[in-house]
Amino acid sequence: MKKLASFTVAVGLMASIAASASAAEVTGTADPATTVTGSTYSERFETVITPADIKPATPMIILTKATPFHFSTDSLTPAGWLSAQTIDTTGAVLTDAWGNEWREVYTWLGKAWIKVPASAYVITP
Repeated sequence: MKKLASFTVAVGLMASIAASASAAEVTGTADPATTVTGSTYSERFETVITPADIKPATPMIILTKATPFHFSTDSLTPAGWLSAQTIDTTGAVLTDAWGNEWREVYTWLGKAWIKVPASAYVITP
């Protein structure tokens, strides 16, 4: 009950402050030099994003189980493990001598390589 009463008082106080601020008298006159009577904007704005800045999206990989990642494709010991999640790739793809597909991905330790498991889904944009 105390919280409801204090909330009601706070809302009432804010409403009275807003009402008095909106009812304040505006004094002074507008400077005729700054009054805009009509204007045309002929200056073209400079575009921030150019067609050269637009790059195609990179494939995403949906991992369905824990997957090890390596800092190189020929490393035998993993640098860490990625849990089941959707991860973004850099777009770099390698195939090793055994036909395994390796993709470079972004991890919390920087860029790394994963051997794409058969249970993963690769979403190509």
